[in-house]
Amino acid sequence: MKRRDFIAAVGAVAAWPFVARARQSTSGLEEAKRRFDKISHPSEAVRTDYLTRLVRMREEKARQKSDEWKAIDNEIREHPAPKDSDGKVLSGRLVGKWSSPRHDYLYRRDGSWTMLPADEGTTHGTWRIEGNQFFTTASIGPPDPAQYTIILITKKDFVIADQAGVFYETRLN
Repeated sequence: MKRRDFIAAVGAVAAWPFVARARQSTSGLEEAKRRFDKISHPSEAVRTDYLTRLVRMREEKARQKSDEWKAIDNEIREHPAPKDSDGKVLSGRLVGKWSSPRHDYLYRRDGSWTMLPADEGTTHGTWRIEGNQFFTTASIGPPDPAQYTIILITKKDFVIADQAGVFYETRLN
């Protein structure tokens, strides 16, 4: 065996655990996707369970500082809430305190929101839900409302998306 071939073989053996680990970690997403795709007409409960599983996977990949969260975001984006969702039901689920990676928020029943802690001068605005669309305006910035597609609102998770990305909030109360 030539020295060059020997070094290549040693390198392949040394890299094997890392390649195997990478294959194993992406297989969680691929396995979940494969199982979900087998269902010809998933119910809303099945869609919600699937997305909740993906959200937990994404949290784990983000904690590990792995780029795999990007693939999970892409899959999550593919499964928005139904367009004919009941805005009143979804609005009721949103009311309360939520935490995003950057700030905490309070969404009130009257359609107002405040960044927490709610001190004088704190950023605040309004929100509303129509079907699977979330609209929000802020006390600063453009007067036109921002619009997001709702992916998921559960007791624990609020996930929305726009053209730029997928955004996550977790319930505080």
